Amino acid sequence: MQRSIAGKIFPLAVTTLFLSACGGGGAGGIASIPPPPASPPSPTAGSTPPPIPSGPIGLQSAKPFKTYSVRTGGWGFISAEVDAVRISYSAADGQYTVSLPDYQEGTLLPRGAGSGSFDSGGWVNLRSTISDVTVGSGSEKQLVTVTLDWPESSPYTYTSFGSWSGPLPMGHNNGVFAYGIPTAVSDIPVTGEANYTGEIRGLTNGEPTVGGAIGPVLDVFGSVALSFDFAAGTLSGEMKPQIAPVWDVVPLGIYTFRDTVYAPGSLNFSGAFLVPGSSADSYFSGSFTGPQGAELMANWLAPFQDPTTGGWGTMSGVWVARKGD
Repeated sequence: MQRSIAGKIFPLAVTTLFLSACGGGGAGGIASIPPPPASPPSPTAGSTPPPIPSGPIGLQSAKPFKTYSVRTGGWGFISAEVDAVRISYSAADGQYTVSLPDYQEGTLLPRGAGSGSFDSGGWVNLRSTISDVTVGSGSEKQLVTVTLDWPESSPYTYTSFGSWSGPLPMGHNNGVFAYGIPTAVSDIPVTGEANYTGEIRGLTNGEPTVGGAIGPVLDVFGSVALSFDFAAGTLSGEMKPQIAPVWDVVPLGIYTFRDTVYAPGSLNFSGAFLVPGSSADSYFSGSFTGPQGAELMANWLAPFQDPTTGGWGTMSGVWVARKGD
């Protein structure tokens, strides 16, 4: 079930505009964070969002970004990939070029639409923007839209989130990705310890039922925490995923890291999860971003049990996290 909510007047006359799907209904929209409200707000007629501020709509880098992504091309199919999404920024013309699975490379054309809150004075908190994608360098548009987190409201400096939604190749094609500026191998810390905290964005392969049937693809959100000992080459942590099949947030438990792999001075790290009640495959794989490994990003895949129905499914997504002060 796809939900799109536009225009709510809050006390202080602040309007919130959501242009992407939230919670249940990831199959037809773009995954969004944070989780949906407990009950849907009422649309308000005449609530027109202000124009998007000028400037880059995402991260800036002289080189193409590294990416981690996950996508679903239909119920029962989900795939986590590295560098399957390609995105780069050109300072010369301020444009982003993107290549998505099953689509041609093209340029992002911002629609002038955003997600966040605004009042009579303009945007109070612009969370993300939505763009069309051209066919190559021409003006023709592909049947897909891309959402990028707005950089000025993001807690991250060297890493960010994006997502896409389109009808191809099997009626719908959704994905989420993390993109960032890789840390130079020579700049990876080799002494000391560090804790990282961040957030999850992902998708399920459907909403499972006891009888084994698969319902709509759901958005996955939540938090992740990682602890590194750079000198010893050790990694521990946990992930706390959540879903919202209808409106209420449903926690899926604590996924504690196991079988972690990290070596001193390495750019990359990996591992799997302890999933109570399941021996199905799971994994995560990521790398550091920014100077001195200030941030990190990863993709992951794991089984999950819907607490409401008791059925088991598969979920996958990406992380972005930053080092604590």
